[in-house]
Amino acid sequence: MVTTNADRLNGYKDKMKEAGFTRLSMYVHPDLVAHLNTERQSNEYGGKVLERLLLGNAKKRPAPISGK
Repeated sequence: MVTTNADRLNGYKDKMKEAGFTRLSMYVHPDLVAHLNTERQSNEYGGKVLERLLLGNAKKRPAPISGK
């Protein structure tokens, strides 16, 4: 049985792929993690902060999928 949260996550992944985004898994130096944490805004996670700092507004993210 698929949960509602799993459905939202799958929808999010599909939207990101359709917008041309690729998922990366990587190791980063603790200094970079510390910097990302200081730059983080309340609505962001590490990958989103890194993307914002590197790309700025070069590529807009798809609108979030609303949750219940």
